[in-house]
Amino acid sequence: MTIKMENRTLEDKILLAITATATLVLSPFLIMSMMAGDTAHIAVDFAAVGGIFAIFLGVWFTSNVPLFSAIFAILAQVTILIGIYIKGVALIYWLFPIIIASFYLLPTLIAAVFNFLLITIGCLLIYDQFDSFTLPRLIAAFIVTNIFALIFSVFMQNKNRQLLEKDQINQHHNTILELIASSSTLSKVLSSIVKAIENEFPDARCGILLLDKTGKRLTLGAAPSLPEAYHNAINELEIRSDAGYAAATGTRVIIEDIAAHSDWPTLQNVAKSAQLASCWSEPILGNQGNVLGSFDIFYRKQLTPKTSEFKLIEQFVNLARIAIEREKADRIIWRQANYDNLTGLPNRNLLQEHLAASINAAQREKRQLAITMLDLDKFKHVNDTLGHGAGDSVLVECSKRIQACIRKSDIAARLGGDEFIIVFSGTAPTDIDMIGNTLQQALAEPYVIQGESVYCTASIGIAFYPDDGVSIDGLLKSADQAMYQAKTEGRNSVYYFSEDTRSKAL
Repeated sequence: MTIKMENRTLEDKILLAITATATLVLSPFLIMSMMAGDTAHIAVDFAAVGGIFAIFLGVWFTSNVPLFSAIFAILAQVTILIGIYIKGVALIYWLFPIIIASFYLLPTLIAAVFNFLLITIGCLLIYDQFDSFTLPRLIAAFIVTNIFALIFSVFMQNKNRQLLEKDQINQHHNTILELIASSSTLSKVLSSIVKAIENEFPDARCGILLLDKTGKRLTLGAAPSLPEAYHNAINELEIRSDAGYAAATGTRVIIEDIAAHSDWPTLQNVAKSAQLASCWSEPILGNQGNVLGSFDIFYRKQLTPKTSEFKLIEQFVNLARIAIEREKADRIIWRQANYDNLTGLPNRNLLQEHLAASINAAQREKRQLAITMLDLDKFKHVNDTLGHGAGDSVLVECSKRIQACIRKSDIAARLGGDEFIIVFSGTAPTDIDMIGNTLQQALAEPYVIQGESVYCTASIGIAFYPDDGVSIDGLLKSADQAMYQAKTEGRNSVYYFSEDTRSKAL
């Protein structure tokens, strides 16, 4: 079964092109030999054309490029030697293209050896047909061609290897950037970075450490190939004189011999049990020059890194920086979208999510859910007389008092202005009475603003799921009507929703 051309490798296509071209170029010589009736020429040309065409068919049907490349090279060398033996010096100059082609068709060392044998045997066959002036120069030309072709082959192999390595690095880069762009978790991105470095340095074992929120401790970001003992020892490691050098100083650290590094006792035992001998640590710096963490590379033998190796590491450190800062930016954006900037309480967006989850849970477990809406009385007066800064201070203090009055399982949110919502899940009506009164009393206490006592009581409305509404909008509307009724009846009070409340609102 043949392979479609678009599915073939580049080497496959090149060998097919070479063998097809050689067949077409040599076929006219075979025809001319047959027309001339030259038996020797016919034999040589037929062997060449037939052999090359057979190789073309072999590559076409099997795509076994290494095997048929070797056969092609050997066939060309044997055929030309037979031709030289039969026809003499007329074919000796075919050695030049065959010498060059052999380095493409065979491994470099084997090609050099086979070419040396080809030159030797070819010159032995025709040495008596050249004068003493021409023969040495011809031999020298063959040898120089072989040497130059050898040098060029080695150069191209090195170039190809560099291009392949660069291509692999680019593939790793693209994969990591795709993970970052798709908002994959930071641990997944950092693990991918570590695996990419370990793929480039097979003997290395890598880890990425991150600074915690305090900036005083290191936490494990990713270290898939390092032992569990290392994970346990490094996690929440305090940055001090005996550890975390790169993170502490923001500079590169090279420890050629961990066992002899007396300033690193914290991890010496772990390194010894894991057979880690040397460590290179590169700080991960943010755009503002702040330290985000460190990229640590361990080896099982004592090594000093090369400049080229650190250049490669710096590329992946930069990817780690992008991933870490992207994660931080995502968290900031998410918080800004879901939390109130002033009070730090959930805003309307996050409240909708919490309410939906709470209603589903209450429906599933067949229990009651209470929604409390409160509004500060005479808050506008505070803004008008003391300024918006004073009003903001009242709102911040109000949010603190609300949080102090509710349980951890309850949810408090700011809708905007001076309106707050509290979601009580699984709370009995008697408990709601007590919490409502506690809230009323706490919010009625004076606020000390700019050295003055400011009084802002609260009007509180309460609605229950499912009695007063089964949807988010229905519950919020019922709680709002109850709060409005509390304001209507004198403020600084707690009011429960009822059908009478709905009638009054209408």
